[in-house]
Amino acid sequence: MKTKDIFRLAICCSVFLIARGAWGQDAMTLEQFNSLVVAPGDTNAMRAELASLPFWKVAKCSTAFKLPDGRVFTEESVATTKTIGRKYIVCSMDSQYLKERLRAVIAYDEKASAIKSWGIADGRLAASTVVLDPEKRLTASSGTHGEFMEISVGTYSQTESCSQVSVFKNGVLSLTRNARYWPIKAEPASATSP
Repeated sequence: MKTKDIFRLAICCSVFLIARGAWGQDAMTLEQFNSLVVAPGDTNAMRAELASLPFWKVAKCSTAFKLPDGRVFTEESVATTKTIGRKYIVCSMDSQYLKERLRAVIAYDEKASAIKSWGIADGRLAASTVVLDPEKRLTASSGTHGEFMEISVGTYSQTESCSQVSVFKNGVLSLTRNARYWPIKAEPASATSP
């Protein structure tokens, strides 16, 4: 897989950090994903499991990608989020490096007792499972897509969200990513009142 594809996977699976009844399944189809990303947002309060994450309608993102050979790529982006029917958070971001719009869909999976995040990589859905500690405001996630595995840790507050991601290809470190998100508007909105 090319370096560009590694970036796509790393960005896509971790876009959920800008966002933060029962869905009850641990899979999503490509058709469901595509219908959610084009659906209009609403103003319904989010379910409790999603409400503790920061939620900003518009956020700035600063990302640094480091390859094992020492090369570093940086990217500045604007990310937007919307909620759909109390169940979903949809995040979108235009990638300067990839020159395309990246999207993620986030939902709470009751079966797994965890937050799930889906994005597109190589034309297929890639999924991550996210565990959070709302008291300490920490997140951890992991996901796999083909020969790639991603592990992420992060922190968040009402004014910023930071994450560190390691992407492995066949067990070998292929990329690290450090990202920082913050709301563009002075007053961040909670997930309970988008």
